[in-house]
Amino acid sequence: MSDAQVGWGICAFCNEVVDHADTWVGLNPAQLGHQECALRSVLGGIGHHLAHDYWCTEHGDPDAGLTYRQSAKLVKLLVELLGVDEVSARAVAT
Repeated sequence: MSDAQVGWGICAFCNEVVDHADTWVGLNPAQLGHQECALRSVLGGIGHHLAHDYWCTEHGDPDAGLTYRQSAKLVKLLVELLGVDEVSARAVAT
């Protein structure tokens, strides 16, 4: 049995299974993704928000050494704590 058969499919962003318990978004009729991964794709990884120069400029790793999905979950948490407007403004300012 493939991973896709265990859940609804594979996330187009992180390539992990989109499980029945996950919040997901439809990208087109053939693709879906985790909601937090879609958010991360727009706002950038957690490293971009915490220490842009270190993670993005020096190391080329906006996810701060984490997987795409781990980073996406932290970006979602940051949005929940600060609000999307504040996180977006900070992302643009860096």
